[in-house]
Amino acid sequence: MRLIGLAVLIIVVSLVAPFDPLAGEGTKGWYLLEPPVDETSNVLFGILNQAPLTQWNRIATYDTEAACEYKRNEAVQASRDETLRLSKTSPLPKLEIFKGAYRDSGLANASICVSADDPRLTSGLRGNRRHDPD
Repeated sequence: MRLIGLAVLIIVVSLVAPFDPLAGEGTKGWYLLEPPVDETSNVLFGILNQAPLTQWNRIATYDTEAACEYKRNEAVQASRDETLRLSKTSPLPKLEIFKGAYRDSGLANASICVSADDPRLTSGLRGNRRHDPD
């Protein structure tokens, strides 16, 4: 009888746990963050990579640091590929298009993966500018 009670308890806990409001805190533990941009600045394409993390934009949320870093590296490579592609087009695109590509590349390179419990992340972290892929 004791074994049945234990089995029932395990089943109940496994059914209730996913509905716990804090249950997901550990599963969505890494943020891919991108620095804010000052649209009025021409310095470094306006990328404010020295801004406090509370001002950075959360691009996505991942379960693991490895998944976050993988996606970050994909974005860095994709931005490089796009810049290279633009440089090979004929006729060359307008300067504004190049500036946008270089800014996107700079943002991808400046992006970082940060644990959700990092103390530098206090209230004020902006919501997603882009949607979470998960």
